[in-house]
Amino acid sequence: MSAHAEEFQTLCQGVHYWSFYNPAVKCEVGSTAIQVPNGLVVIDPTPLAEPAWKELLEIAPLRAILLTNGNHVRVAAELRKQHSVPIAIAPDTRRDITELKADVLLMPNELLYGIAAIPIPGATPGETAFFAPSGVMVIGDAVINTSLEVGLEFLPDKYCTDAAQNRESLKKLLDYDFHTLIFAHGAPLTNHAKEKLSALLKTHS
Repeated sequence: MSAHAEEFQTLCQGVHYWSFYNPAVKCEVGSTAIQVPNGLVVIDPTPLAEPAWKELLEIAPLRAILLTNGNHVRVAAELRKQHSVPIAIAPDTRRDITELKADVLLMPNELLYGIAAIPIPGATPGETAFFAPSGVMVIGDAVINTSLEVGLEFLPDKYCTDAAQNRESLKKLLDYDFHTLIFAHGAPLTNHAKEKLSALLKTHS
């Protein structure tokens, strides 16, 4: 993967994000780094320019890698090798990944450095959201935010294993208290994120 992000941005205290347009998938792809008590957990890692990686790791060392689904392996294997950190995924995600073997399997709501794994069946195979107690929710493909005009959208039906189930599964995210919602595809929401997701779900209830 030759394309990469040149820099990262800090969305809120302890939460960093970077993205770039990937012509291979014809959309923006993003990654999240969340500070935990003794380091950083990176979710769906995409390439980041070396100076920016160095700056990020000066904040805190990398401790683990999380993947939201089997489509987002990206540079996980390279980071694992470089930094000797584990890759953690949900059991359903493992079944959809052939190019690497995860080090840790997270059961539903099991915590990794305080971050909870939340299964979202119905989206892409193995779809898992991650919730950090600081009030940040990270979603893979189940919801996208790629259009300023349209705003939040569900993953198009043709990419879902079961579109109706995806929409039903997403309702469980409203049980968590989050103020920031980050996507693998599209701009993060840092204001009224939970309310906006709730509004999207109500339009399709």
